[in-house]
Amino acid sequence: MGFGANIRKLRTMEHLGQAQLAEMLGVSKETVCRWEKSRYAPRERHIEKLQALFGCTRDELVGEENGLAVKLANKRIVTDEDPAIREMEGAFPVIDIESQKRRITHSQQNACAPVDVAKRHPHSVFVKIKGDEMSRIYPPGSLLLVDTTAKPWNGCAVLALADGKTPVIRRFAEGNDMIVLSSHSYATASPDLMFNKRRIRIIGVVVWYQASHDHTLN
Repeated sequence: MGFGANIRKLRTMEHLGQAQLAEMLGVSKETVCRWEKSRYAPRERHIEKLQALFGCTRDELVGEENGLAVKLANKRIVTDEDPAIREMEGAFPVIDIESQKRRITHSQQNACAPVDVAKRHPHSVFVKIKGDEMSRIYPPGSLLLVDTTAKPWNGCAVLALADGKTPVIRRFAEGNDMIVLSSHSYATASPDLMFNKRRIRIIGVVVWYQASHDHTLN
């Protein structure tokens, strides 16, 4: 299995049609179709954009033995080369988001959620936010577990791409045609973001968080 099968598996995991993925990447539907049939390899800029959009690694996209298609066929997604980490129950990859730089980066690290949480949300990643966004809800430096298959509801926290390029963690509210993303922070006065639904890509829903350190009472 090669890049074609990996891209097809990623697209189906994200519940996207070929036309939707093509629009996100700025290519034609026919181009995505050719990639998935392994007729043409995606260019480097498209591989990098897929990594930024979905928090996956290069090997997961283009690898033969380490690609998404093989990993999911074996019912294991491995994101760390340490054998001890691979076998840990509840281990998920950690990604960093930097809204000001408009990017999502893979940290090459793993973190663990409780086993019962991991079993309920197997298709998840941990997200670490740079800055003080959502500090009224989550302590600064927390790792947020984002389920990439969960559907958002009013009042939940989501990881979203505004205008298809700016990653943010915000509280979600949905109207008839609009989505409002609100920042609940003590340190910043960030305004609410209001977008037409077509201009927002919800990557996943925050389902659990882990503080950066224990808080003890004296």
